[in-house]
Amino acid sequence: MQKSSAMTFPEKLKAQRKRLGLTQAELAALLEVPARTHWEWEAGKTTPYAITQEGALARLTKAKRLPKE
Repeated sequence: MQKSSAMTFPEKLKAQRKRLGLTQAELAALLEVPARTHWEWEAGKTTPYAITQEGALARLTKAKRLPKE
């Protein structure tokens, strides 16, 4: 059997986080969700509704690295 080459939501989320150079907690703050929720999404433990997935990924695609405070 051949594995699909399409990225899953957790893979896309992690890739965008790494592109931005953010920690999971920083990305959670950017998406305005609890850190635990973001961790569960990235770990594949839970999955947000499709509309939430699209919105989160759209926000991250437009995002730039946040300045350190």
